[in-house]
Amino acid sequence: MLYKYCAEREIPHKQLGKLIVATGVAETAKLDILLRNAKENGVDDLQMMEGSQAMEIEPELRCLKALLSPSTGIVDSHSFMLSLLADAENLGTTISYNTAVLSGYVGDEGLELHISESKELDNHSVGSPVSPQLILLPKLLINSAGLSAIPLAKRFHGLNQAFVPPAYYARGCYFTLSQTRSPLSHLIYPLPEDGGIGVHVTLDLNGLVRFGPDVEWIDGEKDVMSCFLNRFDYSVNPTRCSKFYPVIRKYFPNLKDGSLEPGYSGIRPKLSGPGQPPSDFVIQGEDIHSIPGLVNLFGIESPGLTSSLAIAEYIVSRYLR
Repeated sequence: MLYKYCAEREIPHKQLGKLIVATGVAETAKLDILLRNAKENGVDDLQMMEGSQAMEIEPELRCLKALLSPSTGIVDSHSFMLSLLADAENLGTTISYNTAVLSGYVGDEGLELHISESKELDNHSVGSPVSPQLILLPKLLINSAGLSAIPLAKRFHGLNQAFVPPAYYARGCYFTLSQTRSPLSHLIYPLPEDGGIGVHVTLDLNGLVRFGPDVEWIDGEKDVMSCFLNRFDYSVNPTRCSKFYPVIRKYFPNLKDGSLEPGYSGIRPKLSGPGQPPSDFVIQGEDIHSIPGLVNLFGIESPGLTSSLAIAEYIVSRYLR
């Protein structure tokens, strides 16, 4: 769906392909598990390769075995989001910027949304309530608030909190390869690790190489209003690169000392914490929580952007018929 959308709207994108690599004997069996998972989920174009085959197409790579995903690609995410915004506005959508949804209420008349200007949250003191400036009565509410989706759902009075999972937050940093010419032509992924998909190689449309993300568990819910205002720390500590070099050299041994520069970071809204098996997305409607008109989206981390069109189509087909 995403390739078709990008082609129709001339959004920059490129189908590069991805290699998921096993660098040790103990890892090769995990590739078999990923291949089986893929087939069970309808992904039937993955190809298992011997290390020699993978290193033929990527001479700088070192691995014992690899899974090739030929359908994987990259997209100009900002152009994609601007295109979605234009689509929404062309269809009559009103975007209310600098506005915060504080809480909700489920009553006999349906849903209430309590809303305030974001600057009101800026001025509040921790622990004190913020009075809504506006109350909306939506026929349909899709809670797709990302990092704030679970904290917001916890403030929906009348929603059975048994349906609201715990929230975990993982910050991930990326470092950029300082050399201008990319030594690799595919995305390269190690096997998934606790809390993430491993420090992998990602290429942008200009050929810039980035490595990341790592996993740093943070406390994301200590102050709900700060969470709503996205006051997370997105700085990249340059010293974190010391942990990147040995991990990357397992599959890219020619990485030179001093060649990594701080890039950027992101924070993933996760449904599983340290040491727990990874959780799938949660798309939760009336059939689960019994509240008409409310759809909650929990744990939509990567690859949420890639699957955003499919998620929207699923919600429409399931809850808006």
